[in-house]
Amino acid sequence: MSRIDFVTGAPEKYAHLVQSLSTASERLRSATANARGSAWTSPPREGGDWTAQHTLAHMALYAQKNGIFIRQMATMTDPARLPFDEDAETAALESRSAADLIALIESELGKTVELLSGTPDAGWGRPGTIRGARRSLRQQVQSHADHMHEHVDQIADALG
Repeated sequence: MSRIDFVTGAPEKYAHLVQSLSTASERLRSATANARGSAWTSPPREGGDWTAQHTLAHMALYAQKNGIFIRQMATMTDPARLPFDEDAETAALESRSAADLIALIESELGKTVELLSGTPDAGWGRPGTIRGARRSLRQQVQSHADHMHEHVDQIADALG
């Protein structure tokens, strides 16, 4: 049995991971469609520490950083994700409008999905290092998708 769809060139075995990452943008757009301006900066309702705006900025940062790292994993030999100042970079993004951040997240996730859609099954085992821990491309994409979906849920709850 072939693992590549010869019509589209897309991987079949890992298509569910690509799909999971691609739906994060759709879920985010849906969760934020009716948000009022003040809701973005209101304190979270149930025990959370982050406002919806802060969570959105965090998502935008990680969509960028993980997108770059995933591209490196797919194309380089054993890359390491470069360290970054999460607090400072999130704070810098937080001043942007929610619409700008959502567009940035959609763009970054879209670029990653496009890359992964053409990645053959054999490429999903390629290794990389993040904060000293080795992981495969498959593990990184799964973690990235889970992370995005968790924060979409967090934003939906905060805007609720």
